[in-house]
Amino acid sequence: MKNQKPNTSKPHGAPRIKLVVSDLDGTLLNPDHKVTPRTVSAVRKLLENGIQFMIASGRHYQDVYLIAQQLGVEMDLITSNGARVHDRHGHILYENHIPPELVKQVLALSEGFEIHRNLYQQDLWLVEEPHEELLAIHDESGFEYQLTEFSEIDLNHIDKIYFTADHEILVPLEKALTARFSQQLSITFTSPEYLEIMNFGVSKGQALQMILAQKGILPEETVAFGDGMNDREMLQLVGHGVVMENAAETVKAAIPEAVFADANSEEGVAKYIEERILPSLA
Repeated sequence: MKNQKPNTSKPHGAPRIKLVVSDLDGTLLNPDHKVTPRTVSAVRKLLENGIQFMIASGRHYQDVYLIAQQLGVEMDLITSNGARVHDRHGHILYENHIPPELVKQVLALSEGFEIHRNLYQQDLWLVEEPHEELLAIHDESGFEYQLTEFSEIDLNHIDKIYFTADHEILVPLEKALTARFSQQLSITFTSPEYLEIMNFGVSKGQALQMILAQKGILPEETVAFGDGMNDREMLQLVGHGVVMENAAETVKAAIPEAVFADANSEEGVAKYIEERILPSLA
């Protein structure tokens, strides 16, 4: 049975919504990882009503920027799960790299696993071997990886490391990484097939908290949409955390106070904006 969606219309005296923040994959994007015309229209209606919009994604900035261009809206961007924040003009507001020695240790520990390894280094996406399915996911933006030998690159300025494989392969890797680096790195599954590593303390929630302070917007004046465990801190921070119906049960259980939007296959973010946020402004 689907989770019930409580009435979230703004009661008398409740704070007016000033900002909407959305994850991309599994949330704003449909299952083909594309932005639909209905979603573009809903986002633009927010701006017409004086509500700011932002994207908060685990994807690379170059990737997210190209998707944001399709919305036709200038916005701040949280990328690499909060390791980078850019303003609407593309200027870096915040960046938090993984220390090079820790990058080296993570790469050494992960060598024995049958996984695909990825590094985000400033404007680059680096891999050791091709992965056509990953390229297909980024087809909408056209962002592509570069093949390289990890043993030959400078390990400075690494924003994120991520591994992709079947979940049962990633679970023992996650356990090994957590046992060794839980006090030095942020380690999270963004979906069952993606395990991601950032510097300690990095999260979408931490980055969003910084932006809200700069903008003078309160958490209770903010709506956030997400579907992954990397969205947890962000959804817990805001006054209106909205979990997608297609989110894993572990995500739903981690945020019991959240309300729910229809699945991304049903354009859930657009529908929630149209039926719940915009009418609450009246």
